Amino acid sequence: MLQKIISTIEKYNMIKKGDGIVVGLSGGPDSVCLLHVLHSLKDKYGIKLYAAHLNHMIRGDEALRDEEFAKSFAESLGIPFFSKRIKVEEFARENRMSSEEAGRFLRYQLFDEVAESVGANKIALAHNMNDQAETIIMRFFRGSGISGLRGISPVRNNKYIRPIIGCSRDEIERYCEEQGLNPVIDSTNNEKIYTRNKVRLEIIPYIRKHFNPNIISNLYANAEIIRDEDEYLSHVINMEYERIRKNEGIDIKEFNNLHIALKRRIIRIMIEKVKGNLNQIEGKHIEDCIELIERGKTGKLIELPEGVVAKIQYDIFKISSKQKRKDFEEVLNIPGVTEISDENIVISTRIFLNNFSNYSDNKFIKYFDYDKIKDVLKIRNRRDGDYMYPKGMTGRKKLKDIFIDKKIPVEERNKIPLIVLENEVIWAFGIRDTRNYKIDENTKRILEIKFERGANIERGDKGNTIE
Repeated sequence: MLQKIISTIEKYNMIKKGDGIVVGLSGGPDSVCLLHVLHSLKDKYGIKLYAAHLNHMIRGDEALRDEEFAKSFAESLGIPFFSKRIKVEEFARENRMSSEEAGRFLRYQLFDEVAESVGANKIALAHNMNDQAETIIMRFFRGSGISGLRGISPVRNNKYIRPIIGCSRDEIERYCEEQGLNPVIDSTNNEKIYTRNKVRLEIIPYIRKHFNPNIISNLYANAEIIRDEDEYLSHVINMEYERIRKNEGIDIKEFNNLHIALKRRIIRIMIEKVKGNLNQIEGKHIEDCIELIERGKTGKLIELPEGVVAKIQYDIFKISSKQKRKDFEEVLNIPGVTEISDENIVISTRIFLNNFSNYSDNKFIKYFDYDKIKDVLKIRNRRDGDYMYPKGMTGRKKLKDIFIDKKIPVEERNKIPLIVLENEVIWAFGIRDTRNYKIDENTKRILEIKFERGANIERGDKGNTIE
């Protein structure tokens, strides 16, 4: 078994001389075996080991027993030990996660914290061949596609390593017995309340008995083949993805000309770039995205797990994190300066007498007949019911329709500063301004509104009144 682990380490180049490795140590057979094996190989590879344990505070005295065992076992090997106690179920409720998801998130968080504190560059996890088989079955049921069927990666991000991934649970338990390690056993491993436990305790034994006694090793071997082929396909698909990229999304026309296999993989790439992983992404989510693109209706969107949104913007398909609307609103200081620091917006205003010169607007400065403005001017972002009487057009038009005509992306519309009188927009910066409140031969006082960004503000106009 030791030679098998060495072969796995060297096949995937998991360990280099001088590595600092944090080992996740639950106290169960897998992690105890892993720490013991790496300790026996520390001189061979010239590595420094650390052990980290998370007490989930779910199983009461049993959890405390596991923590104490992990501590004494690590110390018996002369390995520095780090532990943390967190109420995982409470954290799960607060963050709307399952207990399994929360536990995994917090374990990895602890391992990363320990690695950073001791200067380690690797984290060793005790996933084994049975874990691999269980994962593949679970992902198959979720419809995760070929990428999901590659299973657990032996090495991820050149940081997370799994040296005993090629060992079966039977081999690991036999190793612990032969070495007299006496690991603790988590009683919840036999409870059929978690999906993985159901796969482990019901599905795999049934397959072994009625279909294939070698199901564990066969799934592991298939995962190896799928991983190799998947890496090649990923290289080819990434080139296609780069070819059809457009304005932070992909070109819909080009995408629709691709083979369905390429389409699915490109959607997965896009989701992973935004989300950081493909957790909770199922086959139906990918198919929903493809259907959305085929319909190609501007403004339509679908919500994916964990706050990810897929949407159509004219001829582009995008995937992004769902953003909460952030409103801002301030009364315009007239004359004077109005700042909205969170948005890096500065509006300066001044009032002066009309000398019948030609007042020429530009992108950053607009002029209005101040005596025609009968209410308080504000600067804010859009609200329901906003409208405008656009310059160069007849009649009144909804602001939403103006944004659509200008092909302003949905996620950008809330960021556009508006100068308003109640719901009447007199200037949508960078978009349009009103034909109302125009300067004419009867104008006595002129209001100048000047838009600036905070870094470029010119203070010279602050406090100017009638000239």
